[in-house]
Amino acid sequence: DLGKIGVRESVLNKPGRLTDEEFQHVRYHCEMGEHILTPIVEDEEILKVVRHHHERYDGTGYPDGLKYEQIPLGARILAVADSYDAMTSERPYRKAMSAEAACTEIEHGKRTQFDPEVADAFLKSRQFANKVV
Repeated sequence: DLGKIGVRESVLNKPGRLTDEEFQHVRYHCEMGEHILTPIVEDEEILKVVRHHHERYDGTGYPDGLKYEQIPLGARILAVADSYDAMTSERPYRKAMSAEAACTEIEHGKRTQFDPEVADAFLKSRQFANKVV
């Protein structure tokens, strides 16, 4: 979410619902992140991951509406991790979810929001981590 440094703080921390204009402003952070990194990152795959981490497995994400394997694997992995972090973190507009509730949301998002194989790998790793800790 590096590109969020280009999003107005008043929008990022807004406690209520975003307007359409504000939502479009937030959506631009993927392209902004790619733009910021382009002069210093030579690896095209990294730039693609930054750009496409909000694509959805079913093609309804942004910025380019990619779906399935069109979305770089790194972006599909980052999408799950970023969503888990967002759900389990306190936000100005909502309280943090429990880890269990976030995992349930990821389970429900398989095949629509998330690559099912990536989501399953994440959920399995969480189960393993819970046993170790």
